[in-house]
Amino acid sequence: MKKTMLTLGTLTALSLLAACGGQSNSSAPAASAPASAAASAPAGQAAASALSPKEAVKEREKLMESFKKDAGTMGKMVKGETPYDAAAFQAAADNLAANADKPWVHYTPESANEESEAKPEVWIKPDEFKKEIEKFTTAAAALKTAAASGKLDDVKKPFGDVGQSCKSCHDTFRAD
Repeated sequence: MKKTMLTLGTLTALSLLAACGGQSNSSAPAASAPASAAASAPAGQAAASALSPKEAVKEREKLMESFKKDAGTMGKMVKGETPYDAAAFQAAADNLAANADKPWVHYTPESANEESEAKPEVWIKPDEFKKEIEKFTTAAAALKTAAASGKLDDVKKPFGDVGQSCKSCHDTFRAD
């Protein structure tokens, strides 16, 4: 029973992590950014604003694809589809943690009207969005730390936590 629950939890986490990214340009948020969004924008916004709105969307999509790739690498090991390779897992966890804080500056108010899977709630509820970002970056850092042990059992829960963080954010802020 315990093994079944662990397997189900792992599969759920993998599915959620696979959803991190893959922002296709299939739907436009059709909302303009409220003035308050610019005031509460994440640090690094000035550098991101140097990009055009379309370039900002492309940059955040590129980073999300990187999350998806790293999560896929780790997920295959957690699910047992590929043998656990501690060095490869650590490299993917390191990359995920290193990039965990990067896409968010590209959710500029100017990019709100570009086609993406970002819902208007990103700009309407900036404080909630920031909390989701903090949960994700914290979970990614914890996974990186756990991976340093080199033990598969030590990374399963933190890997699941990253997946839950992705799901939580996507439920509110991403149109599927």
